[in-house]
Amino acid sequence: MKVSLNFLVRIAGMLVLAYIGASIGQALSNSPTSPTEVRATVLLALAGAGLGLLTTHHWTLEPIQEGIQYVKRISITELTAVVFGSLLGLIFALLLAVPLGYLPAPFGQFLPIIAAIALGYFGAVLFSARRKELGGLLQSLRKMPIVIPQQATETEKQAHYLVDTSAIIDGRIANVSQTGFIEGTLLVPRFVLNELQTLADSADDARRSKGRRGLEMLNVMQKEAVMFIEVIDVDIDGAQPVDDKLIVLARQYCCPVITNDYNLGRVADLQGVKVLNLNQLADAVRPPVVPGQDLHVMIRDIGREREQGISFLDDGTMIVVEDARELIGQTVSATVTRVYQTQTGRIVFAQLHNGSEE
Repeated sequence: MKVSLNFLVRIAGMLVLAYIGASIGQALSNSPTSPTEVRATVLLALAGAGLGLLTTHHWTLEPIQEGIQYVKRISITELTAVVFGSLLGLIFALLLAVPLGYLPAPFGQFLPIIAAIALGYFGAVLFSARRKELGGLLQSLRKMPIVIPQQATETEKQAHYLVDTSAIIDGRIANVSQTGFIEGTLLVPRFVLNELQTLADSADDARRSKGRRGLEMLNVMQKEAVMFIEVIDVDIDGAQPVDDKLIVLARQYCCPVITNDYNLGRVADLQGVKVLNLNQLADAVRPPVVPGQDLHVMIRDIGREREQGISFLDDGTMIVVEDARELIGQTVSATVTRVYQTQTGRIVFAQLHNGSEE
């Protein structure tokens, strides 16, 4: 006759709960025991036996089977968090076992065991749910210096920078880092790399070229070793956009975000996150152009509007010259009438006044 494990577990649970019921009845009875108390003790033992026979497999065998399946399908990171959380819960249960052991029987016998099971389970669930935040916290603590001098400047304290996808694709971050104006570590989250890979695998030619350019720029910066680039394997729970994840990480790591995205910069500023915009940096170092200034430029293309000619300054600023449509290829003298600031740079409008100059 083949006996199943389910049957054996039910029999064991029936005996254990029957013993617990009888122990509770004896503890609540007076000495000497009256016939009514004896009958009550027997009823408690029978109730415990029936409860154990019917329910033991639900809270013993089935959780164990689900736990085995859970361990097989989870990652090593989550498994480590579960084990560490369980051990921490058992340590707290050990501290509680001393005062609980002084309670009268049968509470002093069973409450320490119940507390150990409950706290171990609670620790495992808590650390499993917060494993990503805990991993990011441990990495940030590992990267923090042991001692920070009191006279350290804000630049020295902010030695880490989160990099947005737009800044990586733009490529100017490599040139800026070579100049030495930014020193420290560039943090590239895993979800930013995933976005670059998605762009590189896109069917659209423009998006594919942007993604490949971003990945190529990261490889170049790693080989040149101008700034240390660290890929952080952290993520934010929930299906959030990449910009929102960057802002959350910047608040957790207490570091600025390097980006070219104007909207991301505005949202980050509203949430108290420092933003380093490469477009603003480029505008700040460009030679000033003010209304009334005379310029000598070469007309290179026709403008969008009627009779407009297009030229460019040495720094790439576009000059729109009125009435210069027929002067392509000639150097002209013009006066700046107004400067229009856009999200990506400046557009200078000028009025032709002296004709062409060979």
